[in-house]
Amino acid sequence: MAFLLVCIVLSLLLVLSSHLLQLITAARRRLPPGPCPLPLIGNLLDIGDLPHRSFARLAERYGPLMTVRLGAATCVVASSPATARAVLQTHNASLAGRGLQDAWHAGGHAENSVFVLPPSRKWRLLRKLATAHLFSRRKLAVLTPLRDEIVGGLLRRVAEHADRCAPVDVGRLVLAANVELLWSAMFSSCLDTATFDELCDVAREAAVLLGTPNVSDFFPALAAFDLQGLRRRLAELMKNTYRLVDTQIDHRMRCRELPGGLGEAKDLLDVLLDMSEQERKDGDDEVISRDLMRALLTDLFVGGSDSTATTVEWAMAELLQNPEIMKTLQQEMKMVLGKKTQVEESDIGQLPYLQAIAKETLRSK
Repeated sequence: MAFLLVCIVLSLLLVLSSHLLQLITAARRRLPPGPCPLPLIGNLLDIGDLPHRSFARLAERYGPLMTVRLGAATCVVASSPATARAVLQTHNASLAGRGLQDAWHAGGHAENSVFVLPPSRKWRLLRKLATAHLFSRRKLAVLTPLRDEIVGGLLRRVAEHADRCAPVDVGRLVLAANVELLWSAMFSSCLDTATFDELCDVAREAAVLLGTPNVSDFFPALAAFDLQGLRRRLAELMKNTYRLVDTQIDHRMRCRELPGGLGEAKDLLDVLLDMSEQERKDGDDEVISRDLMRALLTDLFVGGSDSTATTVEWAMAELLQNPEIMKTLQQEMKMVLGKKTQVEESDIGQLPYLQAIAKETLRSK
């Protein structure tokens, strides 16, 4: 009994001394003000089921730039437009080494991910590739017929549900359209039904896993145990996605070896293969490796699929809950579109109310 009591007392002393040491260290680091953290758990009890509202409530007391302790992790929260702009724009280069979720390390993906790499030659190259060959004005203009075709198919599926008086899973339909669009833009190929369904499930589940609070992020000492299995599950998803991407890469490389198979670069995969081949010819250090290709294509696909679908789903839910706003939007669209039944990209500039709804959805989301 005496030994047990001594162990308990020593454990409490260790916890308290560690807590005091953290408080002293934080004071010396001149961090912004914030709520006083508890030993071990920090300010986790101050964060409810809706973290954004909890942070907004805390910001009313401690200011737009505050420090919170989430378990063993010290975080600085910017909760106003001015502080967010200072962190993400003005001082972005100085603050680029932000903390990384443990789940991103699944399957070694973080080593080649454009989303989480620190500023480096590799990161700048990946960013340039994505911007110039997928999101540039010229590339977006080239993809206009493809977007029109996919959006038309989406509207037809919605109309079919309406004719049957069947419920519409807006998120799933928009996700499917995004998957089809991104896959076609990157690989210039169509998907069979089984692969299509698998990719939709991967995109949705990956977004859920990355958005799930992870005890490994709050207590890094426990990260090796992966107590919630998030890293393991995400590694399985990455492995399956890599397998599908590898199939496309292998097929394209075989086609390029055929007579006349090496034409102008038509999609992102062609661009990556051209750059990789040029590196080998010039004898440069390999940057566009097979692993990097897989990671970039996976990032663009997974990151671009679910985010848009979720935003559209949120917007539709808010419109259904606010019929007056929906009515105002419908009136604007009738006035601008006239007898047209489908919004074209050239019409968006004349629909300020629609743009405001999109921005408000992104803000509240």
